[in-house]
Amino acid sequence: MDSECAELQRAEMEALMAIYTSESFAFSTNENNIISGSIDAEVDADVCRQFIDAAHSNQSAGSMDWRRVKYLPPIRLDFTLPAAYPMAAAPQVSLSCCWLGDRALDAVMQGVLDIWSAEQGMCVLNSYIDHLRHDLQPSSILQISLGDDSGAAEGHMRSIVAYGNAKHKQYFESRAYTCLICMEEQTGRHCMELSCTHVFCRQCLSDYLGVLVTDGNILQMICPHLDCRKLDEPTIIGDSELDELLTNEQLTRIRGLREQRLLELNPMNYAKCPRTGCGKMVECDRKIERLCICQCGFTFCRICLRAWHGTNPCFSTASNEILEQYKRALVTEDKWGDSTDRKDLEARYGAKRLKQLLRQGIEELMSLDLIRSTTMCCPKCQMAIKKSYGCNHMQCSRCSTHFCYLCGSRIDQTEPMSHFNSRNSRCSQKLFDGIEATDNDTSAAQEAEQDEANLFIRLAFG
Repeated sequence: MDSECAELQRAEMEALMAIYTSESFAFSTNENNIISGSIDAEVDADVCRQFIDAAHSNQSAGSMDWRRVKYLPPIRLDFTLPAAYPMAAAPQVSLSCCWLGDRALDAVMQGVLDIWSAEQGMCVLNSYIDHLRHDLQPSSILQISLGDDSGAAEGHMRSIVAYGNAKHKQYFESRAYTCLICMEEQTGRHCMELSCTHVFCRQCLSDYLGVLVTDGNILQMICPHLDCRKLDEPTIIGDSELDELLTNEQLTRIRGLREQRLLELNPMNYAKCPRTGCGKMVECDRKIERLCICQCGFTFCRICLRAWHGTNPCFSTASNEILEQYKRALVTEDKWGDSTDRKDLEARYGAKRLKQLLRQGIEELMSLDLIRSTTMCCPKCQMAIKKSYGCNHMQCSRCSTHFCYLCGSRIDQTEPMSHFNSRNSRCSQKLFDGIEATDNDTSAAQEAEQDEANLFIRLAFG
């Protein structure tokens, strides 16, 4: 009988090797010709869904968001075949699974033993696996449980998520998809599925993102599908996806643009290290105002970006105050002929230095006037935007706000043309018009400001 049992065992092992891959099935024979091994039973997708749905309202399943889970890790069956199996002895088996507790595993084991009772004398390992894959049903006992140990439960959660991701990737790469940009059919290996389930070929996504990176539109790194772009909160292409699609140079530019945006949105809390060769983003000290300490060791002032000067006024602030005093002294001398204040300031700070400050101030004002005269500020973030071509419907590259370039008012992004088609709008029928001057008169105050500006220009550059 032993030789007949051995022959049946060898035949069963050969059959299992033909059915299962080497990753899910393995066995060995010891010096006594006793066979032992393990089989990973991948639970059927429909059965997984039943357990996952039951876990939504099951407190014992932990705090995990089970809606993100599509697959459950396999149940492992470890076996040892006695010499008298299958004719006179049952296989010795044990079960292990990261998402079933001890009580649930005991219930599953009872179902496995019932199969031997019904099929005694036959090779039953494959029947055991079929039962584990297809016949389990959630119940008050048989349900997902990650255990009471928070550390072990967290490890089980990571295992479940990692297995689900790997399984989904394997399934995705085995199919063919039509890219929603170029409309060509590609295998899943050459495509990417975003979290919104829209699928694009990697080449199209790389080209799409490359244009956004070049233009600096990091806020527009969203799913390119029209249905997503219409949403108030469209699907954002994540960092892990960007790492797969973009070059190191492009990723470096994205990090720089993000830091710049962070600095623009939080100028009171962040600053860039001014040290040559560093330039890292630094979070300002929460307790000491203006103090910034960079990882490179340089300590500086957030306002003037110079070495930390404690409570002393910033160099730029002091320079501005001196410049204002000098400008008042120049006006006084021009109107009343009194040069006392001017000479006193020039003796204290130097005439050459004061004229240099005056020249820099005028250049800054001229640049500011040029920006104001040739741009329109975003009504939300106040960034100056210049239109080089196209219509007057604008979208801010920093905050994505839609607005009118003529009047600067916000526009409904779902119906942008209503602003230009409404008879009650001041920009009615002016979608492609330029900015029209409304008042050519110059007030006395404006003439006085111009005379003062001419005086400063003459003294600074004359």
